[in-house]
Amino acid sequence: MGAAKSHTLPVDLGEVLERITDGFFVLDREMRIRFMNGEAKRLLGAVGRDVVGMKVRELFPTFANSVFEEQYQKALDTGAPTSFVEYSLTSYLWFDVKAFPAPDGISVYFRDVTERVEAERVLTERNNQQAALIEFGRLALSQASLLRVSEDALELLCTYLDVPAAEMYRYRPSLDRYERVGELGEGVAPARPDEETLDFAGSAQIRRAEAIVVDRLSDDSPFLDAHARMAKGILSVACVPIGTEIEPIGMIVVGSARAHDFDESRLRFVESVATTIAEVFHSTRATAQTREILDSITDAFVAVDKSLRIIYVNERLAQFYRSKKDALIGRPMMDFVEPSSESMVRAAFEEALASRKPVTLELRSGVNGRWYDMRIYPFADGLAGYIRDITTRINNEREIHELNATLEQRVAERTTQLEAANRELESFAYSVSHDLRAPLRAIDGFSQVLEEDYYDLLDETGRGYLGRVRSAAKRMAELIDALLRLAKIARAPIHFEKIDLGEMVSGIVSELSVAEPERHVSIAIEPNLTGLGDPALVRAALGNLLGNAWKFTRKSENPTIAFGRDPSGEFFVRDNGAGFDMAYANKLFGAFQRLHAADEFEGTGIGLATVARIIHRHGGTLRAEGSVGRGATFWFTLPMEVPQQ
Repeated sequence: MGAAKSHTLPVDLGEVLERITDGFFVLDREMRIRFMNGEAKRLLGAVGRDVVGMKVRELFPTFANSVFEEQYQKALDTGAPTSFVEYSLTSYLWFDVKAFPAPDGISVYFRDVTERVEAERVLTERNNQQAALIEFGRLALSQASLLRVSEDALELLCTYLDVPAAEMYRYRPSLDRYERVGELGEGVAPARPDEETLDFAGSAQIRRAEAIVVDRLSDDSPFLDAHARMAKGILSVACVPIGTEIEPIGMIVVGSARAHDFDESRLRFVESVATTIAEVFHSTRATAQTREILDSITDAFVAVDKSLRIIYVNERLAQFYRSKKDALIGRPMMDFVEPSSESMVRAAFEEALASRKPVTLELRSGVNGRWYDMRIYPFADGLAGYIRDITTRINNEREIHELNATLEQRVAERTTQLEAANRELESFAYSVSHDLRAPLRAIDGFSQVLEEDYYDLLDETGRGYLGRVRSAAKRMAELIDALLRLAKIARAPIHFEKIDLGEMVSGIVSELSVAEPERHVSIAIEPNLTGLGDPALVRAALGNLLGNAWKFTRKSENPTIAFGRDPSGEFFVRDNGAGFDMAYANKLFGAFQRLHAADEFEGTGIGLATVARIIHRHGGTLRAEGSVGRGATFWFTLPMEVPQQ
């Protein structure tokens, strides 16, 4: 460094040093500048100045007692190179500096690394904040007190943002205002006469869940005690909402002694704290609601940790043990189980813990003799148990068991009675079929002999009486046949199969048309209708319904008969015939019940009773609607699947 004595460098070396991208200068041992290239002047704000021969302290007053001066002097004293990164109060930049000593001075290379240092600072700050947020979230969600969480949040904000003031406010919907519930730091706004609640310019923006940042407070700042905050040294403020626009919870106000202190990263940190507080608020409220629900249920409830120590009981269980809820918390669950049941209960709890599946057991108290049902459910940190008094159910089950024990005998007795009744019915049917028919045939036979052999000996009155006798005998024979058919239907076995009802109806109508070819009846049959039933019995039912419709439309001007199914699934047979008075609808399906005179419409009065018996044996329903002179409609249903007999 001999060139330093002449205050200049060789021309060729000076040109080289001017071209390098680093700042470069040479100092003698008295810290006088012997050379400074253009990049160094630019970085240090000395462009256009003749700095050679000036002491650094004279040129840059902030150099005195700085890290730069300390490090340069150290290199001169030790003769060892030094390198460091430091912030320059002269340039407000971060420099990466390398200094190389020589016998008569020191050569210094430096470059601007502000962007790198700031990036590293931001990254470090972000990592620290992230770690702090994670720890805060973990602690917050484990806290039972929202007040304690708020205090921790304010401390976190002041510490990691290095600010002198942080405040917490709770939104009061009934007043549409904010109430301060916590503060920390020297820069907190002073108490107000109306400290309980307050409103401020921008509170509507907060209620819309939008953050407010004031980069520099002034006396006319329309923001939350701006003048008082400035008096405390606060220059910038961030106000962050807690909650959402739909459900505002409160807000956080953070004050900094630095202007423009809340960039995007720092604002995001405050917002993260607010989000955690909102989660704790919802969790606390949900927990309170859950406990309220658990206290209101009639079952006893207990929650235990993995060591089977009680962590929560509801009011019902506390009453059962005649204790306060708090007195049970922390105690071993097995302390409250009777010795006779302890091994069974412990095994059930341990099984639920191991399998992570619910376990149910029933046990009887040796103290009060009552039965209890215990259902144990695993959750992340332990087990929850519901305990219900089932003594009434157990007693009912015992009674049912005792009833079932005698049921077989009762069924056997009832079966015997039914078999006897069936035998009597068969005997009656046989009697009707044979014993009644014999005298009936005699009456009709002798009446026929009288009519054929003694007709001329009878006057008109006698002949009329004889005709009535023969008609009555014939009608009685028809009634006996109908009654036997009805009895047969009641006993006949049912064989269920799928039936094409449309085809069946078409066949019945064809038979009716053949019997009365002179009649012209409009027939409407809905296609593709099927049902489940016994073909023979269903055909008998449809035959009666369609036969009635055919008969009772005989006097209609334009007779119409329709068969179909309505949207509810009921089948129907509809006609526009004589109809009936709905006042007598309850008599329609009884045996031998007629709503029309025999000389007007023939019949036995058994047809609709037969229909009702068939439909009911299929497990279906039957109903009718009608109006005199306007026709009738009969609805019925058939099963969708084979019913239990």
